[in-house]
Amino acid sequence: MDIFEQYSAETEEDVDYESFYNDLIGLLESPIQLNSATRDDLEKLPFLSDVQIENILAFIYKNGRLNSLYELQLIEGLDLTDVRRLLPFVVLGNVNTSTDKIYWNEIFKYGKSDIFLRFDKSAQLKKGYEPVANDSGIVSTPYLGSPLYNSFKYNFKFKNKLLFGVVMEKDAGEQFWGSRHKGFDSYSAHVQLNDFWKFKTIVVGDYRASFGQGLVFNMGYGASKSSYVLNVVNRSSGLKKFSSTDEFNFLRGLGATVKLGKTDLSCFYSTRNIDADTIDGSFSSFYKTGLHRTETEYSKRSTVGMQTCGTNISTRIKMARFGVTAAHTLLANDFNPDPAPYNLNYFRGRKLTTVGSDYRFRLGALNFFGETAYSSTKGVATVNGVLFSPLSTVSVVTLWRYYSTKYDAFYANSFAESGRVNNENGLYIGAEIRPFRKWKFAVYADSYQFPWLKYRVNAPSVGSDYLLQADYAPKRNLQMLWRVKYEQKQKNAAVGAIRSQYDYSKAAFRYQLNFNSGSFSSKNLLELSYSDSTSKAVNWGFTVYQDISYAFAKLPLTLNARCMYFDAPNYDNRFYIYEKDVLYAFSIPMTYGAGVRYYLNLKLELFNRLSVWFKVAQTVYESSRKSIGSANEMILGNRKTDYRLLLKYNF
Repeated sequence: MDIFEQYSAETEEDVDYESFYNDLIGLLESPIQLNSATRDDLEKLPFLSDVQIENILAFIYKNGRLNSLYELQLIEGLDLTDVRRLLPFVVLGNVNTSTDKIYWNEIFKYGKSDIFLRFDKSAQLKKGYEPVANDSGIVSTPYLGSPLYNSFKYNFKFKNKLLFGVVMEKDAGEQFWGSRHKGFDSYSAHVQLNDFWKFKTIVVGDYRASFGQGLVFNMGYGASKSSYVLNVVNRSSGLKKFSSTDEFNFLRGLGATVKLGKTDLSCFYSTRNIDADTIDGSFSSFYKTGLHRTETEYSKRSTVGMQTCGTNISTRIKMARFGVTAAHTLLANDFNPDPAPYNLNYFRGRKLTTVGSDYRFRLGALNFFGETAYSSTKGVATVNGVLFSPLSTVSVVTLWRYYSTKYDAFYANSFAESGRVNNENGLYIGAEIRPFRKWKFAVYADSYQFPWLKYRVNAPSVGSDYLLQADYAPKRNLQMLWRVKYEQKQKNAAVGAIRSQYDYSKAAFRYQLNFNSGSFSSKNLLELSYSDSTSKAVNWGFTVYQDISYAFAKLPLTLNARCMYFDAPNYDNRFYIYEKDVLYAFSIPMTYGAGVRYYLNLKLELFNRLSVWFKVAQTVYESSRKSIGSANEMILGNRKTDYRLLLKYNF
């Protein structure tokens, strides 16, 4: 899905795309009724900008109900690519007339259930599974469990009003049954009730919360830089079920949102144990991977109690929306990061309170948004922006952020370069221009500075990012894009016994061609990468791949295949390329060096209820390479092969 490819192409952060994907799958199963859609409904679609949402609502208001989805092409700001992305998620239905009453006999009669069972395994044996003898002569493996990954999911849905789910997972290397552990390594369950009496949402079990611009609370996918250059506004999703296999970024408890006219009041409480490296009653860092494969990793499992409570009140006044969010977190142990110059202003202790106020309002053609927050660490963070369209073919957004070095919040996730809402000032300007029919240009420039030291940057530093992308769709079944991305930052450089900073720059150039005809589609991509610094020679890398997809007419079979060649001699020239995968699984492998990567992904529909996905992927590096990976994940040789199987049963 190109939606994920557009987002993932601009970030190397470890993002929970599974939750992102869950939201879109939910919209595929329960499409938005376009003629009766509200702003909140359309904001669930991450690829639509605020300007496009305004134009859609205004078009329907002025011209009445849409009689055909093809009329979307008449709306300003929507080109063929936008319409193509929109079509799977919308229908031309009537207003939902379902009542608040829920009858048990209807739940069991009309509710839908899905069961997912997934298995992953690598063909090559990693070092962590090889027997090793200790000083006493006892032979064991560093990893406690088998190399098989296994997960189980059950989802139940009734008219988008009642949702229930269970998730169980064991990562590769974790013990399933033995002296250390019995059963799956992680368990998760949730219940969500929507639009019931005065309640907009009720969640019990595992859930997430997102409010305002994310300076206080945002556990979803935050606003970031991408080729969707206008989409830098966090869209508050409130309280929502958690059904991902992520083992860290969620709340466990209960929460509810009450609708009081044009005002929503949310309250939530969470208590759970988190992973951390506790020593003598305190801990220096959170352990977020969720991996418990070795004795050391297992010793960090569920060692610190964390309680979180919070509230949000949001109200609409004509064309404006204002909100206030407050959150308080209490830890059972002292949080005490290892002292270092870059983290002198980080939160330390057991209690952290954060309060923020957010706004969004429209004034003529201008759409203003922002949030300002204050934490008990005596830090302030603020992000403010304006989105407007001076011409029907031009849309511009400007965003300014200031995150003080003392600001800290456990669940903050807003627009930022560093990944932390802390120690950063910056100005972002993005524009989308449609000068000619079938053409669209997207451009952004982001300039930022870090007033204090950062990890591996021993002095205040500055940086800047730039992107230019041109999309051309000469026909319905043919699209092309050209993209140039450039970034410049500062990093540490070792000069004798003295550490100083050097300017580091990186650029990427991409050409992509998409073609589809009936059940067949193909994609060609060529990307060049460039890196340069005062301490290293200029390095170039490139990758090229061919994708094909085909859905057989007489067989319930769909296949996706790719063959990719890459040559990135330096780690700075590495590539992150999105791959199609089995349902609810994601693959954005990092490749550098020289080699070939290819995969085959199959989907087979059986008996109208059972679906099977299977993927095999292999990376073959040049023959001179003797190993892949490091430490316990090391594979001897130049070849890495992975298998993945998913079974889905619905009833």
